[in-house]
Amino acid sequence: MHREPMMDDQSLKSHMPDAMMSIPDGTLDLGWGHQSSGLHPVEAIRNVARGVLESNGLVALQYGPEQGFGALLEELSAFLSDQDSYTKSVEPDSLFLTAGASGALDLACTALMKSGDVVFVEEPTYYPVSRMFHERGLEVIGVPTDNSGIRTDLLREMLDDPKISRPVALYTIPSFHNPASTVLPVHRRQELVELAERHEFVVLSDDVYQLLHYDSLPPPPIITFDNTQSGCAISLGSFSKVLAPGLRLGWIQANPELLKRFVNLGLLASGGGLSQFSAVLVQRILRYGLLADNIDFLRKTYAERIQVLAGALRSRFGDLATFDVPAGGYFFWVTFPSDVDTQELLPVAQEHGVSYRPGSDFSQSGMFSNSLRISFSLYDAADLELSVKRLSEALKEYRS
Repeated sequence: MHREPMMDDQSLKSHMPDAMMSIPDGTLDLGWGHQSSGLHPVEAIRNVARGVLESNGLVALQYGPEQGFGALLEELSAFLSDQDSYTKSVEPDSLFLTAGASGALDLACTALMKSGDVVFVEEPTYYPVSRMFHERGLEVIGVPTDNSGIRTDLLREMLDDPKISRPVALYTIPSFHNPASTVLPVHRRQELVELAERHEFVVLSDDVYQLLHYDSLPPPPIITFDNTQSGCAISLGSFSKVLAPGLRLGWIQANPELLKRFVNLGLLASGGGLSQFSAVLVQRILRYGLLADNIDFLRKTYAERIQVLAGALRSRFGDLATFDVPAGGYFFWVTFPSDVDTQELLPVAQEHGVSYRPGSDFSQSGMFSNSLRISFSLYDAADLELSVKRLSEALKEYRS
């Protein structure tokens, strides 16, 4: 016997957490690289979801095809092909739907790697990724970066060094890097593909911020330069940053030959394509032009927040803090004098009602101890200014 659904929100109350973020009362936590819930297009998604259930509910609630809901693959290929930050046509058969970019990385570990393999990452890099690789029994080796991203000249030396194990993959965030906000120039993107082909590893390019550009356009994704026969680059995309993370929907773009290793995974043979309901929903959102509208809104909102945060940092810290104003993405990477350890500063900052991610969290070897990452995606302009004020007061106390 079916129970009638209870529409009262009180029925959803639970002692268990209902969202990933947990921020103490009175604290402004700039450490979370999450979109604020006030920026989610709730009304648009509600209306589209109602239409999906009324007209296509049987398909939306069924197992999906292994590569993903076909109509979304076609809609997404047209959308990406039309974007200014994608200069090459994206074909539907080069796309594969995932449960977000993190889910795509986990699938890549299953499809392309085995315990004991070596993976190269940038120094610094997005900290949960190293944890994911270590959990799979992979050896993780850092590659130096500069203000333009990964140092391909030093990578070349590492690959030619017989004392350093050869990687099966290299993970990079080329556009609006997390945490450093750097943008990898075209010639380094081309060189990464050349090195991957020569040394037989796969470039895992995390492109979740490729569409979130607020100033100048980033170069096209690294996969644009992959003309190899079977593919040596994989682009990871996500609707989490441009629509809503709770949809748990993203995509892989790769050579169709390389995609076969994902499509043939046992996970999909058992459960079908990933996030089928979300895929049917997002296909309609794309068809109606709602995703393009939302991205335009986010670009405007984040561009304004960047200016506020940059002004507050300059005003409160002066020469004590060095940073580049990001042209996209979510983050500022702020560096203080060498006598400041941001891991030690953190509890002082939290006492002042502000938090962040210490720089050493993003390093394989404990580097960047005087740097920190702060995000402008979660708070509005007034809270960002207040956060920087609290951080400056904490730094004064720490240095005294």
